[in-house]
Amino acid sequence: MRIRRNGELILYNEKAGEWLYSVTSTSGGVVTAEKQQLLRKSSNVARTGLAFCPIKPHNVRIIIEKCTELGITDFYPITSKYTNAGLNLERVEQIAISASEQSERMDVPIIHQIATFEEFATNLPGDFTWLSAVERNEHLKSMKDVVIPSEGGFIVGPEGGWTSEEANFLVQNTIALRISDNILRAETAAIVCTACLCAGQLINESAG
Repeated sequence: MRIRRNGELILYNEKAGEWLYSVTSTSGGVVTAEKQQLLRKSSNVARTGLAFCPIKPHNVRIIIEKCTELGITDFYPITSKYTNAGLNLERVEQIAISASEQSERMDVPIIHQIATFEEFATNLPGDFTWLSAVERNEHLKSMKDVVIPSEGGFIVGPEGGWTSEEANFLVQNTIALRISDNILRAETAAIVCTACLCAGQLINESAG
């Protein structure tokens, strides 16, 4: 960073908000700055979750980057029967940090430890109302028939789709939805589901 004395910095976090600082010293590689002005107050962020299966690194980047920009607060990587890729959690965390900075979020999403589908499904995090994207199952609900919760989580599958056992579990234990008549790529499904959560938050805020 090219920081000089008398220059300005914007620093923020989810508790203190966003502040303008004036640089007073850059001596010895240490930057000293004074707080000048509050630019944005912090606010309570509705928590939203996305459980996804690891795919190719480039496409994982798309999921983390775009869904962070849209406001996901908790990412849950899970391995299903057809998951065919690993995950570098440290790299994913860096992508989330960069996307938070780019989109001027005042918080960074949590990247939870990777779990198997069975581990995750047996102990669904209780602070979310969980929805799931399931392909072409006769027991699915339509998007127009569901009220998207303000603090909801979406579960999306791997490139190879869910097994029949996994799909049946999701139908029985989550709000299983048909999000498209077409078969979507895993990263496309993740972005669509996140957009649905965002839309649900806006609708609920307007109604409130």
